[in-house]
Amino acid sequence: MALFRIYDDRGLKQYLEEISRFQLLEKEEEFELARRIRTENDEEAKEKMICSNLRIVVYIAKRFQNQGLSLSDLINAGNKGLIHATTKYDERKGYRFNTYSVWWIKRAIYDAINVERGIVPRSYLAKRIQLKTLKFIQQKGREPTVEELAQTMKVDESAVSMALAELIPPYSLDETFEESENPYIESVRLDIEGADNLISPAPDEIFYKKEQKDKLLKALGKLEPREQEILKRNFGLGDFDVHSLEDISRIMNITRERVRQIKENALRKLKIVLSRRQST
Repeated sequence: MALFRIYDDRGLKQYLEEISRFQLLEKEEEFELARRIRTENDEEAKEKMICSNLRIVVYIAKRFQNQGLSLSDLINAGNKGLIHATTKYDERKGYRFNTYSVWWIKRAIYDAINVERGIVPRSYLAKRIQLKTLKFIQQKGREPTVEELAQTMKVDESAVSMALAELIPPYSLDETFEESENPYIESVRLDIEGADNLISPAPDEIFYKKEQKDKLLKALGKLEPREQEILKRNFGLGDFDVHSLEDISRIMNITRERVRQIKENALRKLKIVLSRRQST
């Protein structure tokens, strides 16, 4: 179906207007669609389930902007995760599809960003976390916390956090996405307020972003000039537009792999600086 893919940002507003026309599902209707998908592989039911949840993908994809991929590419990746979630969802466990699908959507977006950056999880623990998280999602219908992963795997929470950093790119260095937020509830608000709000943040969100970005830019000042430039270019901070690692390598006349190494090292330094600021 054409709605499952956007070809460029020029068609984004039309896409948002089109998906806003789909009604949100009531629990009983959602469970019935899921039963038809699970028992009959019903394509009509699958399409309705997907279309009714496309706005959730947009809601999540917005949190991953300035990572080297356009919003359209992020939505396309998230839609693949949403489609895959419909084949794995089991309504008999009692949790709603939107709660379950969030992990698959984010995982697909993570993967797309990591492919763009040439990042592959290296540690054994990171790979174990992927498997444990998937199993937890299938059982509980939600993502595990760091504490729950640490308890399940019998390792320190700090080790889990470090391994997660390999799997999960910082979707926005100047914004925090609270896991307690319910994208389904948010999509109801967006349905009332109109498609433009899927692109334009509210005034209080703009102020919050500006405040966080100011803190971030101050923290960046603690890094070496080359590290600062690479992060600013890659994330579109300060006066820079968003650049891919390939673009930066050409601009700075160094290899793409070297850009990636400097960026990863700079991010580690930046996390230390920011954590020190928060503790003071």
